[in-house]
Formats: sequence, structure tokens, C-alpha cells
Amino acid sequence: MIDYVNLGISEEEYEEEISPRLKELFLSGQFVYAKQVEEFEANFAKYCGSKYAIALNSGTDALIFALKSLGIGQGDEVITVSNSFIATANAIEYVGATPIFVDINDNLLMDSLKLRAVITKKTKAIIPVHLMGLVCEMDEINSIAKEYNIDIIEDAAQSVGSVYKGKKTGTFGKIGCFSLHPTKNLSGITDGGIVTTDDKDISIYLKQVRNHGLIDRDRQNIIGRVSRLNSLNAVVLSYRLTILDSLLGKRIKTANLYSQLLKSIKEVKLIDVPSDVYHTYHTYIIKVTNRDKLQQYLLEHGIEAKIHYPILIHQQKPYKDKYYNLKNTEKLSLNILTLPISNITTKEVEYICNTINNFYKISI
Repeated sequence: MIDYVNLGISEEEYEEEISPRLKELFLSGQFVYAKQVEEFEANFAKYCGSKYAIALNSGTDALIFALKSLGIGQGDEVITVSNSFIATANAIEYVGATPIFVDINDNLLMDSLKLRAVITKKTKAIIPVHLMGLVCEMDEINSIAKEYNIDIIEDAAQSVGSVYKGKKTGTFGKIGCFSLHPTKNLSGITDGGIVTTDDKDISIYLKQVRNHGLIDRDRQNIIGRVSRLNSLNAVVLSYRLTILDSLLGKRIKTANLYSQLLKSIKEVKLIDVPSDVYHTYHTYIIKVTNRDKLQQYLLEHGIEAKIHYPILIHQQKPYKDKYYNLKNTEKLSLNILTLPISNITTKEVEYICNTINNFYKISI
């Protein structure tokens, strides 16, 4: 079976790279908050090109506290997309605001041409989602946001290391929000998240709110809660940050092989990658005909493929009572399929592509 994702590492890597780092931490006993977290934050900020990076216990909290840091709450509206993980919209609801979904383009990303139509006097922020590791049309989105004096919070959960016109994600908006979940390209060993910003006041707020609102051991400044990244996770993430570009290079090489082998199959449409975008392929998504039968056929031949996402956010129970004009989002959701890209070999990619080709030959 070719699993959709394989999160394991080699015994050699564990023994030579990770174990010694963990041993030092265990001997120090500084498990909750220590220099390891600060070092990871500093290195991550440098990697992204932002002034500050604040580590939290999840990508969801990154979105929630990003919204709260901008004073967004009851009565406000935040524009985002429906073809994302539910955390994007849930964070908006959690702070008391209302998510407003805008349609997507054929690359599965926020359609900047449709943004103005959903902006109202209540709109306080736009959350573009850099799905798959592909970057949204940030020049256009930024221009519209500036025109209406609206803040941008990037949902960069899937796009660490991705680049648009020479800049990495997490640096286009007021705030960038990343996930460090074990399935992400920069993967921790537990849930984790991190926020990037150039705003000093926002960084101060986030550091306080993640730790009960404390300004030191005994004095509280604001109402907060526990949302710290633990030191154990920070140690592993710091190491994986040093090898991230190498890992991304391997994913890109795999994705390029997929694209080369699939481009001649007329029933398969590839995602278009603009020349000024460095796509890091958190996922490799294709658009296909007869999607559900193809997915089943692949499974029968030992290949696990997924759908991102089988139920759109606006079709989920908490959101489905409202009407949204999302024709392209709904149409594309019926055709997309995500192929394995994590830790797979050239032979496995060739087998997957041959199997897809065989399916369409049989289906004719």
C-alpha cells in the first residue's frame, strides 16, 4: 500500500540528529518554556523574513489570536474561502465575527476578481489561504485591502517556505499564521503553530495572551490562556527548520515528476503554477473526471488518495443555513483529488501515474 502520508523518520536520523537534542532538554528539565522556544522563534522569523515570530500551541490558536490582536470580534466580518480546513472559519466564529466566503479561481485559491463584491462596511480583515503551498494573488489582494483599509491575515498553514515575487508567505499581510502540525512540511511532534508579524505591539500582545496574559511570573496585563509551544516540540522544529529547504526540494522534484507523467492524460488537469511563485507542495492536487471512481480504483490498486476537502466549510452544519455564491468552489470540489507526495519513491510515482492512465483507458 502506498499510504497518503508517512510521518515516520529513519532510525539513523533519530539516533544522530533528534535524540541528542532531546537528551539535552530532558536533562535540563525545561519542558514548558525555555530558550529552545525563543531560538526557534528567532530562526523562523529570519527564515520567513519577518521581524517577529511568536510560537503557539496550534495553527488554530494562531488564527484566533491574530484576529483578537486586531480587535476583531462581534459584529465584524472577515472574508475567506470555503475550500480550506474548518479551522480557518472556526477561528473567525470563535472571536464572535462572521466569516464571509468568496469564490475561488481555477487554481483553488481566493479569486481576487470577486473580492470587492463581498466587501461591506463590516469587513475588518481578509484571510487568503495559501492552499497546497501555492500562494494567492497577493499583489491584487493587497491592493484591494489597502483601498478599503482592511487588514490581511495570511492563512499560511500549508505554505511554509513558499515564495511569491521574491517574498515568502507570512510577510504579505499584517500577520501570517502557520501550522506546525505533524502533517505539515515543517512538522512538529505534536500540535503547534506560529505567527509572523512586523508589528511590535502585536508581538507583545501574542506573547502575553499565550501565557495567561502575564507580563511576568506574577503580574497579569490582559485576559489570556495557555497556548505555549512546548520546548520538546521546539527542539524538533528547530532541527527540522535547518533541513526544511532540502525537504521542500524533494517534494518539488516529486511534484514535477507527477506533472510530467500526468500532463498527457486528457482527463487530468494540473494546477497552474505561475512563474513568479515558488510552490512548496504541501499537497499535490489534480483535477480529474470521474473522481470518485478513480479514487476507489486507486485504492483497489494499493494507492491511498485523499480529497481536500470533501465537505466544503459552507456545507458544514454550523454554516450551511446561509447562502453563498460559490459556484466555482462547489464545481471544483467534485473534481479534485490529492495524490501521495510525502516520502515516496520515483517508482511509486510512476506506478501511481500508470494506474491513473490505466483507469481512464478502461473507462473509455
